[in-house]
Amino acid sequence: MGLIFDLLNLAVYVPFLKVNEEDIGRNLTHLKKHQWFQNYLNDEKYRELIIYNKNVRQTIGKFKTKNSYNIRCEKKLHKVLLNVA
Repeated sequence: MGLIFDLLNLAVYVPFLKVNEEDIGRNLTHLKKHQWFQNYLNDEKYRELIIYNKNVRQTIGKFKTKNSYNIRCEKKLHKVLLNVA
């Protein structure tokens, strides 16, 4: 019975965990205001990954866009860019 309940809970929450292009675009607009992100965009290798790599874009789409969260965003993006590069 517990397994069925867990599966039902998962089915309810999974659609809210997905990232779409609107989320990615909104976060990109916010991130472009920061110099650390501009540095990535000015590097051709990272720019291509930010524009075309699904994993990198999903990571960007999941970011919260609060100012206090920017340092964590920078570290997380740096890690994913290095992993896929």
